[in-house]
Amino acid sequence: MNTASLRTYMYKGTIAGLLPVLAIVNFQSVGMTAPAQVGKSSTPIKTIPAKVAQTPAKKAKPKAPAKPVQNRRVAVPAGSFADSYTLGAGDRLRVDIFNVPEYSGEFYVLGDGAINLPVVGAIPVQGLTVQKASALLTNYFSRYVKRPIVTISVLAPRPVQFAIAGEVTRSGSYTIPFTADNRKFPTISQAIQLAGGTTQTANLRQVQVRRAATGRIISVNIFDVLQRGNTSQDITLRDGDTIYIARSEGVNTADRLRLAGSNLANQDATVKVAILGEVGKPGTYTLRGESGGTTAAGTGGRVTPPTLTEAIKIAGGSTASADLSRIKVRRNTRTGNGQTVPINLLNLLKAGDFGQDIILQDGDTILLPTATEINSANSTLVAASNLGPQAINPPRVVVVGEVNRPGTYTVTGSANTTNNNTQLTGTVSLPTVTNAIQSASGIKPTADIRQIQLIRTTRAGEQKISLNLFKLLQQGDTSQDIILQEGDRIFIPVAQNLSAQDVELVSTSTLSPTTIKVNVIGEAGISGGSRDVPSNTTLNQAILLAGGFNNVRANKNEVDLIRLNPNGTVTKRLIRLNFARGIDAENNPRLQNNDTIVIGRNNLTRIGDGFSTILTPFNGLLNILRF
Repeated sequence: MNTASLRTYMYKGTIAGLLPVLAIVNFQSVGMTAPAQVGKSSTPIKTIPAKVAQTPAKKAKPKAPAKPVQNRRVAVPAGSFADSYTLGAGDRLRVDIFNVPEYSGEFYVLGDGAINLPVVGAIPVQGLTVQKASALLTNYFSRYVKRPIVTISVLAPRPVQFAIAGEVTRSGSYTIPFTADNRKFPTISQAIQLAGGTTQTANLRQVQVRRAATGRIISVNIFDVLQRGNTSQDITLRDGDTIYIARSEGVNTADRLRLAGSNLANQDATVKVAILGEVGKPGTYTLRGESGGTTAAGTGGRVTPPTLTEAIKIAGGSTASADLSRIKVRRNTRTGNGQTVPINLLNLLKAGDFGQDIILQDGDTILLPTATEINSANSTLVAASNLGPQAINPPRVVVVGEVNRPGTYTVTGSANTTNNNTQLTGTVSLPTVTNAIQSASGIKPTADIRQIQLIRTTRAGEQKISLNLFKLLQQGDTSQDIILQEGDRIFIPVAQNLSAQDVELVSTSTLSPTTIKVNVIGEAGISGGSRDVPSNTTLNQAILLAGGFNNVRANKNEVDLIRLNPNGTVTKRLIRLNFARGIDAENNPRLQNNDTIVIGRNNLTRIGDGFSTILTPFNGLLNILRF
């Protein structure tokens, strides 16, 4: 054997020896899979050895492998996609058998999950990764090709189809296609966004993903992504996955606010809710969130969903009978059973607990219950807030009992407000019990302001409220002066035992009428008769306001005080005058409405008037005799 022939022989041996080595390496890297039974192929069965190029002795060079068929495929990136993608119906593949171009080409994975190849026929590849499918085809082609090397490329992946159910806005089946620019698997958060975001009752701490290929259930904590940025919890989906988001048993307001500020929440900030109970205008309302910015299109950027307090304000505010500490929000859930959320808005007003102002979702029902007992301090707190009554129409109330003018009154409080028919602006001082008493011309001196009764008609029925306005006068307890609402009835009883101190305190207060009517008759000055005087006027002052005494005829030492009692009787007291004394119940009492002061005659005047009475008939006789 000459040198050239020896060189050719050694070269062929080297090439032939490398083929089994490459095949063994390929088998070890992907593993072997037993061939499945397939039907007979129409192609004649023949054994084709892997071709090795043969050239003349002097120009011994290996023949270059056949060029791959030109196509528009996108290179599959190494890493997560190529390693984790599982084949399924609809995938378009490129199958290359090294140095056997007649068996290579492009093929589709059919609806039954098989790929139909030359010679070997239909091979099931559903659910296999690219590497496992390559090993399987290598095993099949080894019957017909010596030491085959099979390479599979994914030219066009099928879209990822998944289903999502539970607490999302639009549950159902969704499809996300792969594109030439995006070969990444969708994540759970992308699936939630595609489904319109979660509801306010979603439990993102226990999201479940069921793998279609294995039946395995994976539990992930998506809320950890929002709270700590832990993206490892936002796992990628596979074709056929099912996502289930359960309902949260409790409502963590801080969690709800964090969720509402994320891109996982429902982006439609328009909700329809019903608000019932102690509000000005119960009914159904459509609420729209507020935009937090503007875009180039001017349609608004991030939108803040509507909250509970906004719903109460739109419904006319709470009534004076509302118990804001026991509000209930009834909420429908996607998982069937409803949910009731207890809310205490007094904590918002007292301590600034914004967590109580929960975000509303479509279909919520809000109930403001009637207070079982009126806490005047809380009523005042609510009235001073923007959750109190928003209507500016003065309420009509009834005032009866020990007031000077019992009857029905439209009571107003001092106000700094404007009404543009659609919107209330400014601040309103709402009418109270004392405003109603003043409208009825004040209380009588015999009124018992310690046991005033207010009868109120609420959404839950009739309610009786006891008030002690004496605490208001004596201790400055403004909580007793509660806010009125339409239809209130105020009853002021007669006092059984009144002390002089009580009478004096009440008579000098705003509960008493501004003026009273006093009659000064008898031997008064030129201004005697009926006249209006201030309500706390004393007897001495009334005499002076009437012009004092008739200097010639009046008895300046004592007068009679005649008073009409509430029971219809009349009392007459002799008052000894002492203008040097101040207010004195005995000698200088405070007067009441319709009191009458009678100034008598002095002794000289009485004697003179007596003689004049006796001599009057004789004066007539003398006049006759003169004629």
